[in-house]
Amino acid sequence: MADHSPAFVRPLLVLAAALTVLAFAALTGASPAQAASCSQSRLPNGNGYITSLNVTRVSCRTGRNVALAYYRCRIRKGKTARCNGRVAGYRCRETKRMRIATELNARVSCTRGARRVVHTYQQFL
Repeated sequence: MADHSPAFVRPLLVLAAALTVLAFAALTGASPAQAASCSQSRLPNGNGYITSLNVTRVSCRTGRNVALAYYRCRIRKGKTARCNGRVAGYRCRETKRMRIATELNARVSCTRGARRVVHTYQQFL
């Protein structure tokens, strides 16, 4: 069976299908640029490590800056302290804290509107 449609119809169908997929992704909020897992960074003074860093709607660089600002705020108060309030314009909250005699592990979630920086750290005591 021969296809007698004009030559321009097939590219238009492909374009329409691609636009439909993009529109669906935009409506559901599914965009690969919204969330990312960033490379791990060593803390500045060697007393511990940022063990994971995940960002949503911000760059990895911003995520690292927020995580390091949280670290500096916390260390000013002592190795086992928490940093309350705002850090680099983000509201941070520390959860899932586990402590043994030699180390401290915790998860920190920092938000600023729809922007989010989540990191975990390990602090040697």
